[in-house]
Amino acid sequence: MHKPFIPALLLTAALLTSCGGNAPAPTAARNSNAAAANNAQTSIQHGTSPSSNLGAAAAHGGGAAPPAADAAAERALVDTKELDARIKSAGEKARASNASAADKKAAADAYLARGNVYWSGGQPRLYKYALADFKQVLKYDPSNAEARQKIDTIVGIYQGMGRPVPEVPDEQ
Repeated sequence: MHKPFIPALLLTAALLTSCGGNAPAPTAARNSNAAAANNAQTSIQHGTSPSSNLGAAAAHGGGAAPPAADAAAERALVDTKELDARIKSAGEKARASNASAADKKAAADAYLARGNVYWSGGQPRLYKYALADFKQVLKYDPSNAEARQKIDTIVGIYQGMGRPVPEVPDEQ
């Protein structure tokens, strides 16, 4: 078995578990009246009103970025205080007009370390923050194969589930 497949499989299983295990209906079905009726039935089965599902994509890691308070609470699921400080310091140096290659590498390494904490945090809702950090890695180190592979894995999982790939603003 190919090693990158195992984390992708585990990530898919975790996302499916956190989202109720149901893949979304195809776009055409979601837009039909039958889908609306089905959505209402599903909402009833889950004990919610149909209108309460409007934020479901954001709650499952897709769509718009979560409100700041929610993002802070989600990020607090893992301890990144030391890495946050490291990113702030390294990021300031890397963004300076006289930044050296070593400064940019230090920033990339700091983002990679925090992205890996989110990646392995055991909480599917943290994957969007891992994705944001891995994207930052590529800004400072475009040839970083680990960050590129993990971005591809996370994006592939969201796309495979028919969910939007989340856009999370960088938080240093």
